[in-house]
Amino acid sequence: MINEHEHERALIFLERKTKVHILRNDGIFYNGLILEVGDKFFVILDKVSGKEQFIFFSELKKPLEPYTEVGEWNQKNKLK
Repeated sequence: MINEHEHERALIFLERKTKVHILRNDGIFYNGLILEVGDKFFVILDKVSGKEQFIFFSELKKPLEPYTEVGEWNQKNKLK
């Protein structure tokens, strides 16, 4: 089940203090650090708004993924 897998990934991102990108079912996305992980939810500190956002794993449209700046992505993928 994706929620169990995402729960495990969220715990890893929390432990490693890795910035993440998330996309909710309603099309809203957030980029930032995960501050807390519960059984059915996590809390992310959104980079843009500076506010904590409470997200249920069931709200995720896509799996959690590490967040990279545009320049970082271009460098990693050798684009100019």
